[in-house]
Amino acid sequence: MPRPAKQESVVFDLVEEHGPDGDAYDDANGAADEVGGGPDASAEPRPRPLVTLSRLSRRTWALTAVVAAVVAVTVVVVDLVRDHRRAELMRTSPVGVESLADPPAETWAVRFDTPVEPGDGISMDQQVVIMDGLLVVPPTNAQSYWVDPVPGPGGPVPPGFDEVVAIDPASGGVAWRVPLGERPTCGPTGYDASTSTEVLVCVQGADDAREVLTIAPDGSTRTRPAELAEGEHVFPGPDGTAVRTVRTGDPGGEVECDVSGTCSSGYLTPGRDVRVTAEDAGTGAERWTSTVAFDPMNSMNCQGTPDSGGWPTADSAMDPDVVTVSAGAETVVVDGCGVSATLSASGIRLDLVGGTGLTTPAWVTELGPGRFAVEAEWLGTTVVDETGKTLHTLDGSIRTEATSPDAPADLWFVKTTTEASGFEAVREDGSVVWSERYGQSVLLAGRDVVVVNRGNRVVGLERTTGAELWSWSSDDLTEMLRFRTLTDGETVALEYLSRDGSSDGLLVTLDLDTGRQLWHMPMTGPAIAVDGRLVEFTPEGVRGLG
Repeated sequence: MPRPAKQESVVFDLVEEHGPDGDAYDDANGAADEVGGGPDASAEPRPRPLVTLSRLSRRTWALTAVVAAVVAVTVVVVDLVRDHRRAELMRTSPVGVESLADPPAETWAVRFDTPVEPGDGISMDQQVVIMDGLLVVPPTNAQSYWVDPVPGPGGPVPPGFDEVVAIDPASGGVAWRVPLGERPTCGPTGYDASTSTEVLVCVQGADDAREVLTIAPDGSTRTRPAELAEGEHVFPGPDGTAVRTVRTGDPGGEVECDVSGTCSSGYLTPGRDVRVTAEDAGTGAERWTSTVAFDPMNSMNCQGTPDSGGWPTADSAMDPDVVTVSAGAETVVVDGCGVSATLSASGIRLDLVGGTGLTTPAWVTELGPGRFAVEAEWLGTTVVDETGKTLHTLDGSIRTEATSPDAPADLWFVKTTTEASGFEAVREDGSVVWSERYGQSVLLAGRDVVVVNRGNRVVGLERTTGAELWSWSSDDLTEMLRFRTLTDGETVALEYLSRDGSSDGLLVTLDLDTGRQLWHMPMTGPAIAVDGRLVEFTPEGVRGLG
């Protein structure tokens, strides 16, 4: 078989000639001759430099252009995929917004059944829960808002919805509404979008006819009578439970307390324990029971007897037998005269565990699914699971307010018990990675940057070293309080509200890498992130921002 012929070379003579468009052009030597006064006709001709290149066909040039175009398109597609994945990740977080690149505008609005009237002096933060991506807003009650002045008979009516309302955060469409009976309370709920549940439990009705109502994510309901025994009360609980409480034992004497909380028995030495029982909210089947022992040293949680509308009256005395229960996403908090306890959703008491030798209750914070921080003053923090098993021991208290969903779970931010300010970035094995001396709190633990509050300044610290990357401050915020932090992974949004509710708040966004302010906009109420969307609660209702 004959060998293929060699490809010919192309020889270019770089001499003074006419170019493709007919214009004369010079090589380097020609230019030098012109400066020197012209060529010498008698001089020997100089050799012409030769440049040898492979012959490129039109097909090769076309293929090269196609490859370049494909590379450019691939880069664009990769960027789009990356942005899409980041946006999807943000939707999984209570602080994540799909995009904060541009100032948002109102996209929808749902008006409250009872809006705030001008001059009511109400600063509000509505309790909510997330159910299957829907923003679910229970009816308001006295505990749903900060109210000034303290309400009593004839005080301002709490604003909000009269029913449980589920709103699509993308469109603002009302997915469903569930009416409730007398004196309703629902749970679990929270003051941001961090609480999610598959079953919302509500308790409603008169004292002698309380009912337990369960609501599914599609708005379907189931109701059953609570059938309370004498002295028994029922409250919504986490994980689809209803929680019953009743005082047990003989008080051993008469205890009287006045409206200021001063009781006739000093430390309330006569007192009764509280039996706490969690049952399936839908069926009433018991899941667990636990007894919270009376603590003679703990009388600060005594509560007044409310009137028929649920409001404390000016002349109501403290009742040593009153007990209240609040439900977190994974906790049951019991409070009353001589009792204060936090139990897991499975009934394990968390505030006295962790090997710290505690005999009085500690503060318990939910850190995420199955993890809790048990913090005792001057004794540090013990991280435990839902069974009370110790996972980590930290010399201080955890100070992370918000964590971006794309951030690694490699550090705790811990305020030590020995320093007045600052904190340490600590690995889970207890080793200190870096220390921040001036920071008062961690506003956002991001993927690469930790955003820290330093009083009148906000600074960005490199996550791996703690080195300061940028600093930002504004004179416009002197009369405002920082309220909440949101992010899209590339931007941090800082929400500020008026100290006394007399003026609008402000939402400010900063570039996470540089700290450069991108935009700001006024806010009339607190905003939260729901399924990657920005939702604001205003005095008139709820509105979507996008």
